[in-house]
Amino acid sequence: MARLRQQYPNNYLTSGNISTEFENLVRYLNVGELGNKTLGELLTVLFDSDGVFQGPIEMRLDSTLGLQYRVGTYAGAETGWITLSDIASLRGTPGADLGTIGAPILYSRQDTVVTSSQTIFDYAHVSTDELLVYRNGYLKREGSSHDYTKSHTAGTGGAGAVTFTTAVPVNDTVSIYKIRADNITGYTRTDTDVVAPGQTVFPFVHDADTVLQVYENGILQREGGGNDYTTSTSSNTVTFNSTVSANDLVSIVTVENVGNTVISGLMLESRYTDTSSGLIDYAKLSIAADQIPQAKVDGLVAALATSATLTIAGTAPVGPTTGDLWHDTSITPNELKFWNGTSWLSTAAEQSIPTFATTNARQYLQVTQAGTALQWTDVDLTSLVPKTYMGAANGVASLDSGGRLPNTQLPTTLITDSIYHKLSGNVTNADYVIKRMFKDHIQVVGMSIRTGSGTCNVQLMKGGVLADQARPAAVATVDSTFATAVDIDASTGSLTLGFQVTGASTPTDLEVTFAIQALT
Repeated sequence: MARLRQQYPNNYLTSGNISTEFENLVRYLNVGELGNKTLGELLTVLFDSDGVFQGPIEMRLDSTLGLQYRVGTYAGAETGWITLSDIASLRGTPGADLGTIGAPILYSRQDTVVTSSQTIFDYAHVSTDELLVYRNGYLKREGSSHDYTKSHTAGTGGAGAVTFTTAVPVNDTVSIYKIRADNITGYTRTDTDVVAPGQTVFPFVHDADTVLQVYENGILQREGGGNDYTTSTSSNTVTFNSTVSANDLVSIVTVENVGNTVISGLMLESRYTDTSSGLIDYAKLSIAADQIPQAKVDGLVAALATSATLTIAGTAPVGPTTGDLWHDTSITPNELKFWNGTSWLSTAAEQSIPTFATTNARQYLQVTQAGTALQWTDVDLTSLVPKTYMGAANGVASLDSGGRLPNTQLPTTLITDSIYHKLSGNVTNADYVIKRMFKDHIQVVGMSIRTGSGTCNVQLMKGGVLADQARPAAVATVDSTFATAVDIDASTGSLTLGFQVTGASTPTDLEVTFAIQALT
């Protein structure tokens, strides 16, 4: 209903034309009223008292409906919106589906084996990077009151470093990763110090699609009722299957990867495009075969210009260059040849090696006596001694590192000899020494005795001690072989060799001969 009302319509009769014009003006003003507001009231909504526009116009980008606007004030936050353009129209013509692009959760791994006790480990990163730090495979905890701190301005060149609160010993290994947090749904890490013994349940918000890594004192645990822990999405908890001791540290990290994403149109997201240059990361490109021109590959054109040409044909190439290759298909089997500047030479070894048959089994390839060809021939071992014969019975002796026969391969008895001694004139009962031996080793195997006249008994003495038995001596020679050889070893200390005379009955010119053999 119009706010402007006529009190006396059709009663402006001063002039018929004036009455008509006045009626038209009233109708025009009535038409200008909206929502029971006069034209002036409507203008005060859009302009302040100075005539400056202050209209209540709002715009928003709805992720489903698109770009929208509304004018005026409304009781609800979602009422009065008018869509200017839907999402598809804002993006323009959609591009081709380029497939999926994956991204690792953990990247930029650095392993450092400590060679001298240290606390600072250079590791380039930015302030927003999330890190995982391990020492000898144990997950460590960040914080100045815990295991380490990180700084993107510390280290060599100010590019970043991880600083341990205590020095890491020599031979320990420090491993550092970056977490691709933008590729993990709600990346979260919690570290809980167990205060009282007996705790098994630890809160951690997650859903059915969340994959977790759970550590106790830095050691990765295994999920499952028969293993270390179980998880519950309804109660948002991680429950250990056995109680956790007091002062232990429980760390829980989300690790699921949502980096495989279908990308349509241009890849303008920062994870795929270098924001400083606007160039797409080469690793993100999918290039079909034969799409890259030779000139676009660094050094390829120059390399091809200096490389040999390979021709596969049944006829020789025309105008070859030294070093060119020809795969000759006119021969069965095919043969590879190369141009030496004058002619095509075969690279096939069988061109110079004679053919062989089963009769050539176990033969070897030998240069002929004339030195002009190769031939198959038997292995001649007639002049060779098998190694199994060396140092063996009925074989041959081996040599030591000095080229000499080892003692173990020498015969036990090197030589045989006789030691002769004569007592001229009268002989009396006494001990007689023939010689003192040193650095020698012999065995006495027999004795020959006789006198010029008379008789006596003679017995071998070794080092002043009687050996073997007393044997009678007379004018007739008595040759005796000992039943057991008497060993006289003077290799380490000197010993005397002699005999004892007993039962003398006027003997004269006693002759005593010992049969000996020298030992090794």
